[in-house]
Amino acid sequence: MAAIVWAATRLLQLSLVAVALAAVAPSPAVAAERGPITVGSLQLHPCANVERAYCGRITRPLDPTAKTPGEIDIRFEWYPRRDGGRPSLGTIVAAEGGPGYPSTGSRSYYLPIFAPLLDRRDFLLVDSRGTGKSGAIDCPKLQTGTVLTLENVGACGRSLGDTAAFYGSGTAADDLAAVIAALETGPVDLYGNSYGTFFAQTFAVRHPEAVRTLVLDGAYPVIGASPWYPQAAARNRYALEVTCRRDSRCAARPGSPLDRLEALLAEVRRRPIAGEARDVYGRPVSVTVDGVSLAYLVFGNATGPVIFRELDAAMRAYFEAGDAAALLRLIAEGTSAADSRDITFSPRYYSTGLFAAVSCTDYPQAYDMTAPPKVRQRQRDIAVHRKQLGDPGLYAPFTIDEYLGMSIDYSVLDLCLEWPRPPRRMPPAEPIPPGAVFPEVPTLVLSGELDSITPPDGGADTAALFPRSRWLLVRNAFHVVALDEVGSCGARIVRRFMASGGDPGDVSCVAGEAAVRLVADFATRLDDVAAARPTAGNRAGPAALKLAAAATAAAGDVLARTHVNYAGHGGGLRGGTFSFAATADGYRYQLDGIRWTEDTTVDGTMTWDGGTGAVVAELDVGGPGGTDGRVTVRWNAAATPGAATIVGRVAGRALHAETPAP
Repeated sequence: MAAIVWAATRLLQLSLVAVALAAVAPSPAVAAERGPITVGSLQLHPCANVERAYCGRITRPLDPTAKTPGEIDIRFEWYPRRDGGRPSLGTIVAAEGGPGYPSTGSRSYYLPIFAPLLDRRDFLLVDSRGTGKSGAIDCPKLQTGTVLTLENVGACGRSLGDTAAFYGSGTAADDLAAVIAALETGPVDLYGNSYGTFFAQTFAVRHPEAVRTLVLDGAYPVIGASPWYPQAAARNRYALEVTCRRDSRCAARPGSPLDRLEALLAEVRRRPIAGEARDVYGRPVSVTVDGVSLAYLVFGNATGPVIFRELDAAMRAYFEAGDAAALLRLIAEGTSAADSRDITFSPRYYSTGLFAAVSCTDYPQAYDMTAPPKVRQRQRDIAVHRKQLGDPGLYAPFTIDEYLGMSIDYSVLDLCLEWPRPPRRMPPAEPIPPGAVFPEVPTLVLSGELDSITPPDGGADTAALFPRSRWLLVRNAFHVVALDEVGSCGARIVRRFMASGGDPGDVSCVAGEAAVRLVADFATRLDDVAAARPTAGNRAGPAALKLAAAATAAAGDVLARTHVNYAGHGGGLRGGTFSFAATADGYRYQLDGIRWTEDTTVDGTMTWDGGTGAVVAELDVGGPGGTDGRVTVRWNAAATPGAATIVGRVAGRALHAETPAP
C-alpha cells in the first residue's frame, strides 16, 4: 500500500521500551572508553551516546549508473554479539518504515525485541540514503510547512536536480548490500516493518544471496498495488464493526458504529462542529469536525486502539447529549498524530522529502510520471472523474472528494503531480527489475487483523509472491505486530523464525490477542455515570459509587493518552492536567484536577507495569455537593474482559466496588 506508512511508526516510537532506553543512554564518555574495531574491511568507531554500538560509513555514488556525478555517505550502527568468545550465528538487520524514518532512530525498540537473540548474533541498522545520518533530504518549506502542498513537493524534487530519481528503494537496497558485503557478515536475517517490508522485499529480490530469512511485518506487495488503495476503507469499516461486536456493552446497543459514523457525516456535511481541544503535544488548538477531518482521523490514525476505543462513545455523546468534547479531542489528537514529523520538524528524525522521493519513484500512480505535470493533472482529473462515476463508494462512508481532501501524504493520489520526471534510464515504479524472480528464502509475513494502513489483503498478496512463505493474521492487532513489547505474540514468533532459520514454531497465540476495550459512555455530569457495583464490605451510597466509577474512567482516559500524547503532559477531557514519564517497569502518571465529567475532579498518581499490564491508581476524588474521598483503583490493561477493583473511603464511608476496567 502506498503512502503507507505514512505516520504509522510514530506511535511505536513512544513504546515503553523506546522511552525507557532513551532515558538511560550513556554519556559520550562511555563511548570514549571503547576503542575502534575492525569488521570485515571496515574500521568502526564507538557511537557517542549509544551503548554497545559502533558507527561506520561507506561512500556510494548517488547515481547507480554513474552518469550523474555525486556521492553520498551511507551510515550505519553495528552491535557486536554479546558473547564474543564464540562464533557468530549470523547478523540481524532491521529496516524502518515511513518512508522517511531512519532505522537508527528506532534502535530503542528494535534492540529489546531482538535482545534474546543477540548473545550469538550481531545486529545492524543502516540509515537508507536520504534519511537520518545518511544525507537526510531537507527541503525546508516541505519539511516545516503547516500542510504539505503540491507546490512544495514539486519544489523539493526540483531542488534535488538530476538526483531526484536516485532515492528509491532499489538504490537504497543496493546500498545495504554494499554495507553487508563490506562487513563480510554473510547472509542476514532481515526484518522490515511497514514501508520497511517494501524495502525488504526489494532487497531480497535484488540480492537473494544476502538473505537467510525474511520477516515482513505490516506488509504490502512490492508489485501489483493499486494507486487507489481500495483495501484501506474496507478494513476500516471492518475494524469499526468488529471491535464493537467483541465488546459486550457496545454489541448490546442498537445500531452500529458505522451507522453512527454515517449519521455524523451527514450532520457535519450540513453544519461542521467547531471547538477547541488539546493535540498530541498538549497544546490547545482550534478544531473543525467535518467530512475531511473525520476521514483524516479514520484513515490516518488506525495504527492503534484509541480511535476504536473512543470514537463510537464520542459520537453517541454528541448525538444524545450534544457533547462534542471527546469528538473534538479525537480530531485534535488525530490531526497532529498523523503528522510524521516531530515537533522540531527535523529531517534527521523524519524526512518529508525522502517520503516524497520514494513515493514518486517506487509507487504506482494514476497518471504517467514520465509525462509533464500539466499532462499528469489532466490524466488525474479524468481518472478521478471515472472513479466518481463508476465506483463512488470506493472510500465509503467517505466520499472520494473527502478522501482526496486529506493531507496529500495520506490521500497520496495527488502527491506526485509536480515531482520531476525521471530520466529514461530510471523508469518509475520499478524498484525491482521487470520479470524478476522472487527468491526461495524462508519468508514470514505478519498482518494485524485491524490494520488499515497495510491491510491483511496486502499481506496475503505479499506472501503469495515468495515461494517459501507463511502468512499469519494476528487477531485484534493493528499496524506492525511484533514491536509492541518483548513478550508479545508477534515478537516471540519472529525470534523463533529467525533462530531456527525459518520455523516459527507454535503460532496459536495469533488467535488469542486481547480485544480492544471500548469506552462505554462519555458522561457530561456525574448523574450520567453508571455506578460501580458494590462488593463485600461496602458502606458507601449510590453517589459515592458513581464517583468511584467516574474516577476510574478518568484514570483510564489518561492512561489511553499514552498512545497518542507525544509531550508527556496534557489536559484532561474537560479540564485539569496530567503528566507521565517512563520508569524501569512502565510509566508513572500524575493527575492534577482531572475533570472527566464537568462536576468531578481527580488528583493523584498512577503506575502502569508495561510487562504485566497491571495498573494501580491512588486517587483523591471530588464530586458535587462536597462529596469527596480517596480510593485505590486496580486493573489489568492487558486483560480483556476485565474488572477494576476500587477500595477506599468516600463521604466518610468505606467503599468496596468494582466496575468494568477502562
